[in-house]
Amino acid sequence: MDGERDIVRARQLETVNIMETIGRVTDEVEKSWTREAENVQVKENVNSLAWKFISSSQMDDLVQLTVDGVQKTLAEILEFKHYQNCMKEGILLDYYVSGFCWTKEQKFTMLQTSTFMTLLKIILENISEKHLSLPDNLKELKKVMAEVVLSRLEKGGSREFFTVDQGKAIISYMKISLFQHYKLYEFLFNETPDVEILDTEIEVEVIKPVDPFPSPLEESFTWDIYSSYVLLQPSEEMVTEVEMKAGESGEVTETTTVDRLVNYTIDDVKSALGEVTGEVLRNLQTEINEKLQKQEEAYTARINKLIKQ
Repeated sequence: MDGERDIVRARQLETVNIMETIGRVTDEVEKSWTREAENVQVKENVNSLAWKFISSSQMDDLVQLTVDGVQKTLAEILEFKHYQNCMKEGILLDYYVSGFCWTKEQKFTMLQTSTFMTLLKIILENISEKHLSLPDNLKELKKVMAEVVLSRLEKGGSREFFTVDQGKAIISYMKISLFQHYKLYEFLFNETPDVEILDTEIEVEVIKPVDPFPSPLEESFTWDIYSSYVLLQPSEEMVTEVEMKAGESGEVTETTTVDRLVNYTIDDVKSALGEVTGEVLRNLQTEINEKLQKQEEAYTARINKLIKQ
């Protein structure tokens, strides 16, 4: 327990030291680039950062898009094809998208936005390629800010350059977005995380297909009908034997069959049909008369009741 407490305390002290270093160095950066900006005569298009990362045509499209559209467009510019699945690409894309959205909140011009996006890329490359420490990267930020911040005495220069207030806002944003999480970005570029592949085996039982007949579920058969009439099909040998027997019996019947109507004439058939038809009609007539008589008696009884009332 004491060892764990010591580790926690050491980490807390390390975090406090990092935050103190960031605060101290950023204050020095603000004072330093303000003095340098006042002493540097700014010339248009000298040491320009605009349009190096995002071109003017791409910027025209970005300013008209929503957040989702900006994310897709920046992913194409950065050639991040797997940002939805790759953690590294997703973090870096969020870094640029957040910065672009922040410039819209600050109402930067397109030139200023392009310059700021190039600044984001430079500071990030100092971590990924140059492997600069936190103080060294802050010094690099000081140099870049001295080039792009317009002094209070020279406000007639290019619109690409920022005012002192805008420069302070940029440093505050860089502090909370990147420098405060500097070790995480160093880990992102310098360390390879362990890849764990988790898999689960699932056994699923399925109905085996019955060839040449489909399973009963496909035909909507009940199991009783399927097992009685479909599943137990006779073999080909049995079918041939049955056909042979049927053929033999057919031949026998053809030779022994005698027509029973040979001795009857047409008149005999007509008389037989007349007798049958007359008998059926007589039965129907009797049944109809009985029903009519019952209905007549019922109506008569009703009429008598009405007369008595």
